[in-house]
Amino acid sequence: MSLCSDMLQTDSLQFGFKDKIGTADVILTMKNRLLNITNRDSLVYFASLDIRKAFDRVNHFKLCNTLLDAKVPVIVVDVPCNWYSKLYCAVRWNSELSAQFTVFSGVRQGSCLSPARQYSMCL
Repeated sequence: MSLCSDMLQTDSLQFGFKDKIGTADVILTMKNRLLNITNRDSLVYFASLDIRKAFDRVNHFKLCNTLLDAKVPVIVVDVPCNWYSKLYCAVRWNSELSAQFTVFSGVRQGSCLSPARQYSMCL
């Protein structure tokens, strides 16, 4: 359970990043709705969006501005913005380590600020 889950509201139709809800729930819900619609001889238009890699592309500057535009209190926005402004990485290949470089996009995976059900990959 997330540390902040009592303060965060989600839609009942949100399936991602929730405890005890997954792909099978989405498939069952969609199947039931599609059957309901087609049984009434109605047309169904269906679109799917794969945002698996969306978290890898989150621009830190845009994230902070979006949170501020959404009227999230500055004291709350300051935490991830400060954290991400100091994000540096290096690549280890066998026993060699590259020079550090700044990371301007992506969210940290497996941290307390990451979505609860996001899978992390450690290199």
